[in-house]
Amino acid sequence: MPSRWKRRWQQAEAFHLRDLWWRVLDYFEASRGRRIALYGAVAGLLIAGATWYWAYPWWARESAIRVAQKWLDAGQLRYAAEAAEKAAQIAPTRPEPWTIAAELARRGRQFDKALLYAHRASELAPTDPALLLNLASAAVMAEKLPEAEAALARIPAAQLAQSGFAQRLLGEMARRQYRLTPARDYFEQALKLEGPLAVNEVPLALVLLQSTEATERQRGLDLLRKWSADAEWGATALRTLLQDALLRQDRSAQVQWAEALRRNPERTNADMQQCLQALATADEVRFAAMLEELQRDHAASPAAAAQLLSWLNQIGRSAEALRWLRTLPEDAQHRPPLIAAGAESLRLAGDWSALKRWTETGDWGTNTDFLRWVYGLLAARQLEDGARADELQRSLLSRAQVNGTHGLFAGSSLYAWGQADAALALWWKVSEQEGQLAIDALGSLARHFQVQRDAEGQYRVFRRLHSLRPDDRAIGNNFAFFATLTGREQRAAARIARENLDQDPTNRIFQATYAFVLTQDGRTPEALTLLKARADEAKRDPALGFAYGMALARADRQSEAQALLEKLPPETLTLAEVALIQQYLGK
Repeated sequence: MPSRWKRRWQQAEAFHLRDLWWRVLDYFEASRGRRIALYGAVAGLLIAGATWYWAYPWWARESAIRVAQKWLDAGQLRYAAEAAEKAAQIAPTRPEPWTIAAELARRGRQFDKALLYAHRASELAPTDPALLLNLASAAVMAEKLPEAEAALARIPAAQLAQSGFAQRLLGEMARRQYRLTPARDYFEQALKLEGPLAVNEVPLALVLLQSTEATERQRGLDLLRKWSADAEWGATALRTLLQDALLRQDRSAQVQWAEALRRNPERTNADMQQCLQALATADEVRFAAMLEELQRDHAASPAAAAQLLSWLNQIGRSAEALRWLRTLPEDAQHRPPLIAAGAESLRLAGDWSALKRWTETGDWGTNTDFLRWVYGLLAARQLEDGARADELQRSLLSRAQVNGTHGLFAGSSLYAWGQADAALALWWKVSEQEGQLAIDALGSLARHFQVQRDAEGQYRVFRRLHSLRPDDRAIGNNFAFFATLTGREQRAAARIARENLDQDPTNRIFQATYAFVLTQDGRTPEALTLLKARADEAKRDPALGFAYGMALARADRQSEAQALLEKLPPETLTLAEVALIQQYLGK
């Protein structure tokens, strides 16, 4: 070992740590002040450590929540969203960030998201009445009334009775269920608890307007007039007053409230259409004056012009729409969005030759070019130009194969115009795809075949739906029923009906379907046994009534079967069911 390292090693041994420790103790022992300073420093370090470990996270959580709430209160929704996201990361077990997120979603009219966030907040504090009320409110806005009822059921009745918010929620739920007397009573109770606030009086007025008693209706009108100039509630009050005037065909009130709503800064595009409708039916002079002003304002851009054309088309004034359209720049007329609005005006006017020429010219745009074919197909059919109609139909079917959204829209338009066969072909083409577009197309087909009472069509629809959603028991049940009714795939139908019933043994629809399957399979005693406990319900329930009646008829209990089957509402039966009833009853 080099001599210098040896010397240093010897010095380190001489400077023993124990000696150093005693020297430190001697240093503090010699002075009381030094000892006090040491104790204070140690205590300070401990306090600082504890503060950092416990207090700082608490402060960070509270600060993040407070910042998010302040941004929300200030109406700065983007900043509030960012702050709420940060607060949720810092304090994932606190309900406040989720409550803020629910409010943000509500203001953005994303009611399903608002309900999801309100659920999360309530789960973190399941006994907090305020969070349960917020959850119920979110459920009402999302049109999930059973969830709202479940949330309110978790709050003690005494607390509900003393909460204006709760009474208002109960009133709104009752109003949406058309239980008008309870709705009125709930809103009246909210008024007693909170006073004459707009949030209580305006919904109360909506209920009172539906009353058959003149005094209650008049009170409703008076309440709405009271709030018609309010910055927050004025548009809602005016909108309701105008709708009531239109319903009662009160021309004087139509003019008054249409003019007032038109001037309200919170009016919507739908409101403007309603104002035009009111003036068009109540005062032609005022309508002409308003239309002239709107035409002057909306000529500024093609988009604004298309909006006004749409309003005129929707209120049955397509002639005025066409006259004004021809005054706009020629180039703009034959490009989106005016070209589609012009085609709609020509359709409503029934000028098929002009509509045919309109669809053969202009630039319809890459995203709306299919509308050229839709309007062209209608014009060709009205003009009995079969070759042109077939050509355009093929073009639409090709587009539907690659763009289901266009196919759905085209089908819906043609269906609304009375071209059901063309619409059905498009919907079937879209149904060949996968995903939600196919589901939507099949839903449209199902509604059509239900109205037509067409069992074959229903069978085809639910067969395809079942292939897309094999785990959906309701779809599987419909497939099993219509397959059995039409005599198709009976083994698969029996298996699905049996599995459904095994999964949900008390479901009356599943019981009815499986009983019908058993009856058609010649196992009538089993069908009767399955439905015997529901014999009384069968007198009131069409599904049970049909299945039980079929089983009774098959068992030669004709009088009992006839008593059930002849009382079934015809609109609930397909033509195949009617034919089967006649066959079983020997008629």
